[in-house]
Amino acid sequence: MAKVFTYQKTDKLKSRKQTQHLFSTGQAINVFPIRLIYTIEPIVSNIVNATSSSLLQAGVGAPSRTFRKAVQRNRVKRLLREAYRLEKPNFLSKAALDNKRVNLFFLYTDALVLTQIEIQGKLKEALSILVTKLNKA
Repeated sequence: MAKVFTYQKTDKLKSRKQTQHLFSTGQAINVFPIRLIYTIEPIVSNIVNATSSSLLQAGVGAPSRTFRKAVQRNRVKRLLREAYRLEKPNFLSKAALDNKRVNLFFLYTDALVLTQIEIQGKLKEALSILVTKLNKA
């Protein structure tokens, strides 16, 4: 079966409540220039329609203090989304997401924009660190 490299609407972290919870209680992994903020929550048994796509949600961001122009911020966010889209199948195959809900947020912290391949490598490194933490928990 072929891997599906998608980043659909259900995979995006859009809820204001979940985002605020993520930034207030989440833990961080730093792999310069990417900061990965994540939360791992157990799934409540009352939720019957919990699909695998809603168990893992991610968001991306670039600070407006570093990237003053929206064009620059949007480019960085586009590169982060693309890197996550390509690395998500590997992450899902390695991570033990049984009865866990994982929210991720990728922040780009450097002032210089790296190439797509370099960003993808850094993001892959951050996700592999998260896999080890998920498999321990």
